[in-house]
Amino acid sequence: MTRIQVRNRIAVLTLLTAMLITRAATAQDLTLRAVYNALSGVMAPLWVAADAGLFTKHGVTVDVKYLAATSAVQAMVGGGEEVGFVGNQGIDAKIEGADLVYIASGLPTFVFQLYSRPEIKTIADLKGKVIAVTQPAASTDYATRMLLRRNGLDPDKDVKILYAQDSINVINTVITGNAAAGINSHPNALKLKAAGMRTLVDITELKIPFLFTGMLSSPKVVREKNEALTRYLRAYIEAMALIRRDKEITIKSIGKFLKSTDREALESTYEEYKNVFPTTPLMTAAEVQAVLDVAKSPKAKSMKAQDFFDNSIVQKIQASGFIEQVNKK
Repeated sequence: MTRIQVRNRIAVLTLLTAMLITRAATAQDLTLRAVYNALSGVMAPLWVAADAGLFTKHGVTVDVKYLAATSAVQAMVGGGEEVGFVGNQGIDAKIEGADLVYIASGLPTFVFQLYSRPEIKTIADLKGKVIAVTQPAASTDYATRMLLRRNGLDPDKDVKILYAQDSINVINTVITGNAAAGINSHPNALKLKAAGMRTLVDITELKIPFLFTGMLSSPKVVREKNEALTRYLRAYIEAMALIRRDKEITIKSIGKFLKSTDREALESTYEEYKNVFPTTPLMTAAEVQAVLDVAKSPKAKSMKAQDFFDNSIVQKIQASGFIEQVNKK
């Protein structure tokens, strides 16, 4: 065989290999049903990824929808959703036997403020009063309980916790006087302040370790749609980098998903969240353990934090140099 024939054969084999790889990638299901569970700036990475076309850029089709707090995780348990940008509710579900796993970190500390009516001057003043949160086992619920215990109050004895279902109802409950205080975050802070409510505690500044948000999926989806999840997380990571450097793109996306054109509210939301998202979203045992420590189920005491997350996809993306690359721009 001549050199020309050898070169031709190599070229043909190379072309065939490329075609097979392309065909294999095409044959994979590169679609995902995604859910998020808060109408807050904490969801900005997902919103920016969708609105700025980053999912499309990375070759994955994502159907994004909103479901409140625990409802989002329940939809995942039932198989209706495949990946969720949610709070700690996935841990509670897994404790009770749900086959779920966190695949990336969102925020490893609370980003909240406790707002109160004007007559409440200190946390001690909340004894015998009502505090509004969203839903049982939601981040607002746990943040409230941890804050009260840190200040010597028993959340089930000294203070009544009222479940208002969502952040808007928390606001209304406090403003109407049906609760003395409530947990919330920007942009809702402006509504509370405008109504004369005060910031009693900036919980964000306390940097309490906790799985505030994370990217939740299931071992089945990780196995069967690994490539789709990889592309999804690449878009998510790039969105966080974009948030840090581009205020206008971020504000546009936040405004779209919050259905708001209030520039003051959108800017306050951006300022609160622009620097809190991780560069490399690896889950940690510490943020999971913090949830297990306050979980109501007695089963939590015998469970290991490491069993609740799988960093393999983020580690793969990190090893490829992608995270360093997008954060250099």
